[in-house]
Amino acid sequence: MPSVSSAYIQSTVSYLVSLGVNADNVSLTTQKHDSLSGSSRVDMDVYVELLNQGVALTNNSLFGFELGKHIQAKDYGVLGYLVESCENLAQAINALTRFDALVADIGTTSVFFEPDNTRVEWVPKSADCKQMVLRNTTAWVATVYKILGSACKLNAITFTFPLSDSEKAMLAMWFNCEVVENANTNAIIFPQHLLHITFTSENKAMFSALVKVSEEELMASKGGDRVQCANSQFYANQHEDISHRVVALLKANPTLKGCDQQRVANALFISPRTLQRKLKQSGTSFQQILNSERKARLDDLLKHHSIADTADLLGFQEQSSFTHAFKKWYSTTPLKYQKQLLAPYS
Repeated sequence: MPSVSSAYIQSTVSYLVSLGVNADNVSLTTQKHDSLSGSSRVDMDVYVELLNQGVALTNNSLFGFELGKHIQAKDYGVLGYLVESCENLAQAINALTRFDALVADIGTTSVFFEPDNTRVEWVPKSADCKQMVLRNTTAWVATVYKILGSACKLNAITFTFPLSDSEKAMLAMWFNCEVVENANTNAIIFPQHLLHITFTSENKAMFSALVKVSEEELMASKGGDRVQCANSQFYANQHEDISHRVVALLKANPTLKGCDQQRVANALFISPRTLQRKLKQSGTSFQQILNSERKARLDDLLKHHSIADTADLLGFQEQSSFTHAFKKWYSTTPLKYQKQLLAPYS
């Protein structure tokens, strides 16, 4: 059954109390939680009812939005600190997609890499979803704002439900982008380049430790089957489109420096060996994909950079390695190729 961590209930009640709402006024819903024999999980229906009660108690139709702005890392438990320790947004999205069910098995997340944008879509498991979607969307963006600051500029936010003109205006002002109502999906759309801005809170040691803890929690969870099902769409996409995900990750990087198999595997939350195996099943390899992306960037780089700088930007540790690879690709040297490339402009 869809459920959330008890932290979701606690943070919602705490927020209502901080607004001056009498705790007794939310007792009916919290009593339902307390009756769950000390369970650390709360049924989604109880959570939705509490959110709707928040609307009534605050007379604010955007209660979920206001709640989402006040979310802290601790409200996500281990997952919150895991996200903050990630290297970049690409890794954080993979963390959220893989482990989100540990704190909230109430929807399915899908990530789509488009030519210029990344689209994160969320499909809730409740028909009464407005406050839940507002809270989740806002909390996600608030977390990214906190880490990336002014660098985080969104392209659009879409919601499947209707909004009043005043609601749209308020949301558009805070998200600082277009807000679309009655859309086909609930989605956050942002430029590809945001994926690889380094988090100032990055902590590789902490990240590795928290991934291990999250994996253990995932395996130990009594709802292990449910946890896996919650993300089944992501897992299916990951297995089916692993090569496309690798291509998208490489293309989203402004340079290919440091884009080795280990780093890409880490971003996808799998081991390099597993990545190698899955790519082989797809009829390719990491090296083939990397070389293809290198070739796609070659002409533009050689038109504007020296051979040494081009080699560096393509991720070669030594210029000699670049020259050796280039001869295998084109049976000529980078210098001769560059001269031919620049000849029309001389």
